[in-house]
Amino acid sequence: MTTVRVGLIGTGFGGAVQAPGWTCVDSAEVVAVTSRRRERAQAVADEFAIKHVFTDYRQMLRDVELDLVAITAPPHLHHEMTLAALKAGTHVLCEKPMAMSVGEAKAMLAAAEESGRVHAIDFEFRYVAARSAMKRLIDAGAVGTPFFVRIADLSLGPERPAWWYDAKQGGGLFQAIGSHYVDAVRWWIGPFARVSADVRPVVKEHTLLEGGETVPVTSDDTSLVSFVLENGVPGRIDLSVVARGGTRRIEVYGTAGTLILEGTMLYHTQNGQLVPVPPDNQDQGRLDDVRIGPFVELAQRVVDRIQGKDGAPFATFVDGLEVQRVMDAIHRSTAEGREVHIAEVE
Repeated sequence: MTTVRVGLIGTGFGGAVQAPGWTCVDSAEVVAVTSRRRERAQAVADEFAIKHVFTDYRQMLRDVELDLVAITAPPHLHHEMTLAALKAGTHVLCEKPMAMSVGEAKAMLAAAEESGRVHAIDFEFRYVAARSAMKRLIDAGAVGTPFFVRIADLSLGPERPAWWYDAKQGGGLFQAIGSHYVDAVRWWIGPFARVSADVRPVVKEHTLLEGGETVPVTSDDTSLVSFVLENGVPGRIDLSVVARGGTRRIEVYGTAGTLILEGTMLYHTQNGQLVPVPPDNQDQGRLDDVRIGPFVELAQRVVDRIQGKDGAPFATFVDGLEVQRVMDAIHRSTAEGREVHIAEVE
């Protein structure tokens, strides 16, 4: 296989990040794009010279020869789209969160493994330079044995599409951003054992900028999660997109040191003082663009794997399923007002 032919489903994140990102991936080409609204699909196709335009992904799968389908549709569609793509014989790169439930995620993983196709989840934040550096430093023992993790991402968020405010479509803050943080903590330190959470909408209505319609908000805009990992490390993940003047900060405390990521700047304790960790080529990824670069790194790894190369690892449906267990536990904890063990979620 000389060029991996990509079919792109979705023109939100798909149009803003994936479409330009794929142009930077060696041996890959987006040959088809699908959006519910044809004018959006056509606009992306015109901008990035994509040959085929569809409003129905099923027709795309029937009419175009594809090697890989990249799914960036709302989460409630991931399960059906993934199963259809695998049945059509393509590899799949699915946006996070993987699914709406552990049951759906299990079915997606089983279908992928049965098909023998490459499967990946778009946890591209692993390849943000500072986060990659955190992984490298933790693995190298720079903090000793971790004993506490604290994450705060509190801000006034950007405008979102209508589905983002609807829990039934998989909208909400923890689905969108919290899933990245759950993956990061698992990747850096270890699997989750139990959670206690309060995930809720603070703002009950939202007026959409596009069209001016006021919609009810049923998905969370604020999420407070306490956790304990299987290795005993406790921590917190506190998120909000309705917090004015908040902060974005990740802290990992260990027996021999501390790592603090504030915005895009990473600090490490040396001789009792926090000093910046200088960027190096190992942590820069393939592009300097902080939004597109991490996706390009992930996409290149997926394409290399499809082509049978011994490339670098990436998050697969196995990782997506384990993150989904934590997500389901968080929602159950909120609904039932109690601590939930991850082992309860099947």
